[in-house]
Amino acid sequence: MRKRLLKAIPLVILTAMLGLAGCSSGSQNSDGTGAQGKQEAASTAGKKTDINIWLWDKTDSRAKMYEEFTKLHPEYNVVMTAVESKDMAQKLQTALASGADLPDIAWLEQTYRGKLLSLNIWEDLTKAPYNLDKSQVLDYLIPLETTESGVYVGPEAPSVAGMAYKRSLTKQYFGTDDRAELEKIFTDWDTFIQKGMEVKQKSNGKVFMFASLGDAYAFLKGQTSTPFIQGTTLNLKQGVSPLLDKLIQMKKAGIVDVLDTNSPAANASYTDETHIFYPCANWSVDFTIKANDKDGKGRWGFMIPPGGPFPLGGTVQAVPQKAKNKVGAAELIKFLFLSEKGSEVARDYKGNFSPFKPIYEKPDFYSKKEEYFAGQDVQKAIAQEVFPKIKSVRLPSKYDQDIDDSINVAMKTINASKDGNIDSAQLVKKMEEDLKNKQPDLKVQ
Repeated sequence: MRKRLLKAIPLVILTAMLGLAGCSSGSQNSDGTGAQGKQEAASTAGKKTDINIWLWDKTDSRAKMYEEFTKLHPEYNVVMTAVESKDMAQKLQTALASGADLPDIAWLEQTYRGKLLSLNIWEDLTKAPYNLDKSQVLDYLIPLETTESGVYVGPEAPSVAGMAYKRSLTKQYFGTDDRAELEKIFTDWDTFIQKGMEVKQKSNGKVFMFASLGDAYAFLKGQTSTPFIQGTTLNLKQGVSPLLDKLIQMKKAGIVDVLDTNSPAANASYTDETHIFYPCANWSVDFTIKANDKDGKGRWGFMIPPGGPFPLGGTVQAVPQKAKNKVGAAELIKFLFLSEKGSEVARDYKGNFSPFKPIYEKPDFYSKKEEYFAGQDVQKAIAQEVFPKIKSVRLPSKYDQDIDDSINVAMKTINASKDGNIDSAQLVKKMEEDLKNKQPDLKVQ
């Protein structure tokens, strides 16, 4: 080794001499930097490295969140590109096929997450050089953020839900608008249906418990973790049939209106006096209730629904293996989701909750009296009474979107039926046939 080192020394000296000769051929500055080097240094001074994100929320509040990150990391510039959640998988696959640039961060929304996680293109952020500590992430989220091969793609702002209600209507039909009293009344879904039938009778069929079957389904789906599919074998008889049976029961009882979920009519229902209950995720306060009921201050209440709280929505932020700035992307993700400052930013700008476990040890970190909810502290209720009760979740699958589409067709069939006179077994059989036609590799039990 010593002989090799001695032989290498002349080459090193020669290289250094050539370098000095090159510098002497141009004008020399007093600091020893050539004119060309000085110009290059000036051109790169203050230059920032982009972190490119494909997302569907380009609002000012989102931009301000990223500004808080760049204040701490001025070496980065965050660039947002709008991509609808339903288009994310196709856009990523097109970029991969064509050799086009991938984003540094891609948003993976719950509905399409299974398909996106099945793509073998994600960086494991727990590995070096990122070293994200997933032990700091809320436990129930980890399976939702991990691919089948065990790659942990990254955390998300957790989305959990309870039930919102119109105070005037609960007081009129149940004698109270107090959350605790309502929770004593609505102990399970059978009781809920029975009380709904009483409302129907008292209102001459003009007032409904839910605006749509889709709202009812959001509760029922989220409150069970029975898989709809196991590997490539459909499990609809065990996973879907009980949900459809309960929807049919609600339809027969006449307690659910016929509006289409998320339709203009359903959105307008937030302002009326004919629909009482709605799913209410932590993001629903700003993005659904306030957005649809602009004059609804004091109208609303929040409670734990029959069957308990449940997950609703959620978006993982993942880093592609072929991204240009993976380190910067990981730094942004860790700031937003695994730091106290990032948790504050998400809370204050978006009303989002954090997956960062230590935050929930601070009893007043989430606390905000909502004027739309007559001063009720919805944030504290969600942080202290909803999150602790989320125990298990349905794991994502690459077939989720097709299954959701098939369930939506089944719900439309129920909705269009006369008084719910329909057999859930026939609906499931039709779902199985449709899914096998779309995905020939699927099997039926």
